Amino acid sequence: MKIGDIVCRKKYGKDICFKITDIKDGVYYLTGIEYRLVADSDESDLELSDFNSEKSDIIVENKPCLKGSVLHIDGDKNYLEMCLKKYKEFNINVHGYYMKENEIKDKIIPLLEKHKPDLLVITGHDAMKKNGDRKNIDSYLHTMDFVEAIRRARLYQDDKDSLIIFAGACQSYYELLLASGANFASSPSRKNIHALDPVFVVSQIANASVKNYVDLEKIVAKTSNKHLGVGGIDTRGVARKIYPTSR
Repeated sequence: MKIGDIVCRKKYGKDICFKITDIKDGVYYLTGIEYRLVADSDESDLELSDFNSEKSDIIVENKPCLKGSVLHIDGDKNYLEMCLKKYKEFNINVHGYYMKENEIKDKIIPLLEKHKPDLLVITGHDAMKKNGDRKNIDSYLHTMDFVEAIRRARLYQDDKDSLIIFAGACQSYYELLLASGANFASSPSRKNIHALDPVFVVSQIANASVKNYVDLEKIVAKTSNKHLGVGGIDTRGVARKIYPTSR
């Protein structure tokens, strides 16, 4: 097996497909193809995979309204491209940036000042370390990077209805992300989330009326692991209806 190969892990029932991103001292470093998860493995536990992408049946209705704009910052270039394609399909105005998770906090405010989005996505990769304590921030790979980025974003705009934030990736420290200022976050049960889950959440809010609070349970139900993977707080929509509707 070599860098770039698509593999799955036998020990976990071949549940997730990964790309081999590095090999050092017999350890294979892996990045999820569709799930925002990083892992490592011995070669003996890996099996080459004939990967087929999942197809989503989620639809965001194109209403006659001014939809909210999105700033999407992603720690994975391939995931970012996948997400931007989906935003385009949903007719959502988005500005997307790829950068390493630990770089986001230093660039977040200039990007917010430049684009003035209604919704902000801070995501990439994360994982809870083996035998880690779920209430210990040191047990997570990138949750602290997300936390620092959220905190700085809230220095720019502390109103949770004026700037709606989705933050986190696979197995992230959900409670801490919410406490830091996110409206939506992963992962309540430390489950994995699909690369497109952030898109599905914010696109529905971008299309929901500013007059109403969104149906949180309905939105979360459309994500890969539902309430086990994504949760959040009461949040208003940001779309504004255009009048007159007809002549």
